[in-house]
Amino acid sequence: MPLIKGIRVYRSNIENIDGNSLPEGFANKQLDCVLQRITMKLRENGFTLGDFDHLYINLTTCSIPEGLALSKRGKDAYHPWYRYYDVEISNDLYNSLETQESIPSIIDIVEHTLQLFFSDLQNSSELIQTSISEAVTKGERMEMLFKSKTSSKRKAIIYLRFMDTAQFFPLLKVYDADDNLIFQKDLPKAHDLNAYGEIQLNNNSITIKPRKNAFTKHLHPMKLTF
Repeated sequence: MPLIKGIRVYRSNIENIDGNSLPEGFANKQLDCVLQRITMKLRENGFTLGDFDHLYINLTTCSIPEGLALSKRGKDAYHPWYRYYDVEISNDLYNSLETQESIPSIIDIVEHTLQLFFSDLQNSSELIQTSISEAVTKGERMEMLFKSKTSSKRKAIIYLRFMDTAQFFPLLKVYDADDNLIFQKDLPKAHDLNAYGEIQLNNNSITIKPRKNAFTKHLHPMKLTF
């Protein structure tokens, strides 16, 4: 089963069914950052939604059985990687979704949805709770293990942090054979991770090569000595 890749929140005031317009996004940049951090921490720990990898939560003023349910909208045959879950909310919350004050309520809804529908897949109730708590309390300081490389005498780990500017801010840590930290460095911020592909490690240097794709032709390897 694929690991989780994204949690997105939408809104609608009409039924989320085939034939009606799709739920719409709304502007809440701080919320988007929190959701990205939650996804990162869940992914780091191997969390899956099942046979899809993007959870779309539709906040709606329409009546929903039990207040929360899998959408009646049919699966998208061309984009099978997401599912909508509809959540009934009050008019007051609906009208304040773009504000900072709405974020705690929305995060509670995200946690409830994950716990109700997905915690049994991997017995992951505690993982959901701790991942959300860490993302909310640590914010930009939250680290996610992204890549690692081990040699006979060294271990290098790249951690990701996600900034409120919607940029990744990687952090490199290098350890000796006894797990003592011998080198640490902030790496360049980026809106994507194309610069962070293969890692080559020896006793006194590390080289990080770009990913091999059409967007990295202009990028060069990063070499650091320690």
